[in-house]
Amino acid sequence: MAKRTRGIDILADILQFCDIKTQNDIVYGLTPILEKEKRPDLILELRKQIIMFDDLAYANIAGIQMLLKYVSIKDLAVALMGAQESVVKNIASAMSKNMFTDLKTEASIMKNVSKSEISLARERILTEVKGLMKENRLYIDKPDSSKIY
Repeated sequence: MAKRTRGIDILADILQFCDIKTQNDIVYGLTPILEKEKRPDLILELRKQIIMFDDLAYANIAGIQMLLKYVSIKDLAVALMGAQESVVKNIASAMSKNMFTDLKTEASIMKNVSKSEISLARERILTEVKGLMKENRLYIDKPDSSKIY
């Protein structure tokens, strides 16, 4: 008997190939609609299946340290603009004092960074995250799901 594919699984597969802005627009756009329809469980299920920048709040420290070797300080400073505090704290906790100082310096000299620049920086970082996850060097341990490698 063939396995039945659910719409939420298909959407999650599609979102894995979308850029960050599109992922965010869809997930955050669907959230109020599904809450109004009394189906917030569908958003939770979708969020369990896709990796978004906010999920770095739940990444393992060793994985974040590995990620920091592959991303530029500039991309990191841009990507962290407007990010959730939990994401910033988790990434900062994986940094040396010198690297954290460099990050703060880079962030302080940036002016007028557009939302599209932030999205592009986050997309570059998530590309590295997904690569490290495939190599089992980074994992996301969301509180509402099991570990995702």
